[in-house]
Amino acid sequence: MTYEEAVAYLDSFVNYEQRHLVSAMRQVKLERMQRLCRALGQPQRRFRSILVTGTNGKGSLCALLYSMLRESGLSVGLYTSPHLEHLRERIRMTLAHPVVAFQDAQAIESAASSDGFSHGEDWISPEAFACVIDQVKSVAEPMRQKGEEDTPTYFELLTAAAFLYFAQREVNIAILEVGLGGRLDATNVAEASIAVIGPIDLDHTDVLGEDIAAIAAEKAGIIKPRQMVISAPQHEEVEGVLKNACQERGAVLLRVGCDVTVSVHAHDWEGLQFCVTGLRGIYESLRLPLVGRHQAFNAAAAIAAIESLSSDGIPHRIIEKGLANVDWPGRLEVVQQAPLILMDGAHNPHAALALQETLMELCPGKTLQFLVGMSADKAIEQVAKMLGHLAVSVTCTKSAHPRAMDPTELAMRWYPYCHDVHVMSDSKDAYTYLLNVASSNDVVVVTGSLFLVGELRAAIRHSHIHPRRDLAAA
Repeated sequence: MTYEEAVAYLDSFVNYEQRHLVSAMRQVKLERMQRLCRALGQPQRRFRSILVTGTNGKGSLCALLYSMLRESGLSVGLYTSPHLEHLRERIRMTLAHPVVAFQDAQAIESAASSDGFSHGEDWISPEAFACVIDQVKSVAEPMRQKGEEDTPTYFELLTAAAFLYFAQREVNIAILEVGLGGRLDATNVAEASIAVIGPIDLDHTDVLGEDIAAIAAEKAGIIKPRQMVISAPQHEEVEGVLKNACQERGAVLLRVGCDVTVSVHAHDWEGLQFCVTGLRGIYESLRLPLVGRHQAFNAAAAIAAIESLSSDGIPHRIIEKGLANVDWPGRLEVVQQAPLILMDGAHNPHAALALQETLMELCPGKTLQFLVGMSADKAIEQVAKMLGHLAVSVTCTKSAHPRAMDPTELAMRWYPYCHDVHVMSDSKDAYTYLLNVASSNDVVVVTGSLFLVGELRAAIRHSHIHPRRDLAAA
């Protein structure tokens, strides 16, 4: 099987028209994913794992955890979704240098200090991807032949492939991002050492429940008996659900803002400087190249999770270097300076609020021009209400993704919140147009969909448009 054939095979399991029906009817239990893993030899049991859920911030939490753990000298896997530009982004691995026991803090310090330590290219290779998909196919096809209820989903197959890859490469630990919800998500078959829960808010209400308590209960489904659970700051109602879930399962709940505290010292377009009082010490003068004050709270949750893995404590330089080197594009990412061009895949009200707060803090008096594309199943009016009043103009477009909303309809729904609304169906033309009309002091904000952000990031590197050097080399 070639890489192209592997991608085509996965795509044969996609049906966007029946997405909600599939989510509601077929994700009734984890039995199908459990059967898939049993047929593959239970690969998810051959490495330690950290399971990460939440409405927003779970991808950032995964990136933060991955960046710190790979500084430890361990072999670390990372599984996230969706991808920005390439499917292979979803499955990553950093080799150990050397393999050390995580409990040995002195060995960790030595490994991270080694002159030979290098991250290198960490995406799964096309050949390895094709190989694990071929192995997954051998057990998935018999299930598929039994009928629709027994047919694995695209996400289940990809998750099983990631488990298999990590097991075969003998990773010490893998960070696994939940795809949707938690309780019934394919990743939840992993017996995670630690659960990390990012901010919970309303999203995917047609599948997870129409109120925040119901959504919190679904996400709390990742909590295992006697597990350590790290939570970002939550709504009071959500915190109550998490507390009850932990009490029922004998798990320990640690909360950012209570058990772990954060103090932000500086925030600009280069990122954050902050201090964290963790479970095992105080981490002063931390630097994080991610924009948005909320990322400091994500970092605190990630630090608490790292601390919880070790009985001997973690050298501060592991935390400091890991945070300083984190890379998580497409989230409040500056891709050009003059005019300032910001890309942020804010696709729900909670994410839009983080974008709104950041723009109000860092862009006072600036002229903001928005380029917006959104999926049809999102809370469009709520996002528009939060962001529209900040914009001098909004240009509505669409990505190539099948769920992307028609830009004319999108414009009609944004118009009540910003009266200067335009429509340009081709996202690259729309981006070029805004780049040409914006003055050097303006701010262009690309938002509403990670699909749109990923599409434009790819286009920028292969066009006449001049991005920042780091994006051009990505």
